[in-house]
Amino acid sequence: MPETLSVNRQPYPAPSVAWRATLILSLLYWLSILDRFIIALMVDPIKNDLQITDLQFGLLQGLAFTFTYSIFGLIAGSLADRYSRRWIIFFSVSVWSLATAACGIAQSFLQLLFARVGVGAGEAGLNPNANSMLTDLFPRDRLASALAVYTIGATIGSGMAYLLGGIIVDLVANSDPIVLPFIGELRPWQTVFLIVGIPGAFLSLLIFTIPEPVRRGRLSESDNTKRRNLFSSYGELLKFMATRKRFFACHYTGFAIASVILASGGMWYPAYMSRNFGWSASQIGLTLGLVLIAAGISGKLLSGYIMDAMYRRGYRDAQLRWYAGCLIVAAPIGIIATTSDNPWVFLSGIGVFLLLLAPLPACYSAALNLVTPNELRGTGIAFFGVTGGLIGMAAGPIVVAAISDQLFGSNLGLAMATTIGFCCPIAAYILYLGFAPMREAVTEADGWNDDPATAS
Repeated sequence: MPETLSVNRQPYPAPSVAWRATLILSLLYWLSILDRFIIALMVDPIKNDLQITDLQFGLLQGLAFTFTYSIFGLIAGSLADRYSRRWIIFFSVSVWSLATAACGIAQSFLQLLFARVGVGAGEAGLNPNANSMLTDLFPRDRLASALAVYTIGATIGSGMAYLLGGIIVDLVANSDPIVLPFIGELRPWQTVFLIVGIPGAFLSLLIFTIPEPVRRGRLSESDNTKRRNLFSSYGELLKFMATRKRFFACHYTGFAIASVILASGGMWYPAYMSRNFGWSASQIGLTLGLVLIAAGISGKLLSGYIMDAMYRRGYRDAQLRWYAGCLIVAAPIGIIATTSDNPWVFLSGIGVFLLLLAPLPACYSAALNLVTPNELRGTGIAFFGVTGGLIGMAAGPIVVAAISDQLFGSNLGLAMATTIGFCCPIAAYILYLGFAPMREAVTEADGWNDDPATAS
């Protein structure tokens, strides 16, 4: 890709417009997480009614969603760099909402499988396009805060999927059954899918209440994005990454290892609390859910504010520098928490641990978007999501389980502590190696970015 300077001096939208867009995108992110995880609350009713096995249900929760999400995420990333991001988000939200509702009229495993594929395909379109829009809505020294607020939608969504979802399931179970024409009487779990899915089709219209932002920070003045082959963007991305290979190698590897830590905890915290403290599922869901939400929200807001302040003070490696420091501080706290026999020591320790590490999505996204030109930003976010991000998230639960079984006789606490003690310093060191390459890459990007505060 020829590095032709392209600096657009059009002013940024008013802060009220930019923050309203952020809140709407965060709301849609919350909705996507709710629709994604609501199925986990209805495992036994679905299995009994459709006569399916644990393996088949695993396909519904895992492979059917994840594989589709990855493939369509790559497509959505390329589209985000070419066409109207508002329209792509509108179609994405509509598709996953209607697919969630379609789960509610499924009469067989195959029908439910196809509906879950639709959920994955639709949800794949949100993140690349939202990242691209936010990077064009905010000055570079406000980007980390904007992405932190946006990712709060996922934090609240993951907690509310259990809190709000549980309420909906209980209400439906205690209500009169619904009868639809041509379909007949709906089972309670089918009604839940309809209640959760249908409103999203209308909420998708919210995206048109915010403007399509002007694209900023192109490497080339000629806009040939619409004439390229759909997947040629990834060839161009790899060429761009090769010119800054030290930064991307450290970024991808460091944040992928950090993802192992977060994914392993999210999977095994409830089982650890059940085995070690003898708490019921309702006790675990309420206390752990509240801790995760509180730590995630406060940590993301704090990290966004601090990283933007660091950027304004000249730290062009702010995202890597801040998160590397958080990994070092979090390691001993996480080890103490996961080896404690006191539930309140565990919960308070995990709260601080996640306050420091939960901002990972905002950190890796801001770092990528500050370095990557506009015509490759959606592609870049999507590519990391299905490579480093996906590998880390998939490996986390398996790593802890393997350590627990092979080294500690099914002791989850020691397995989680070992994972934390091993992964945190390694990830921090790899990110440290990326400080200088990121400073060089961001400083170069400042030159073809249109932000008057940073452009030279």
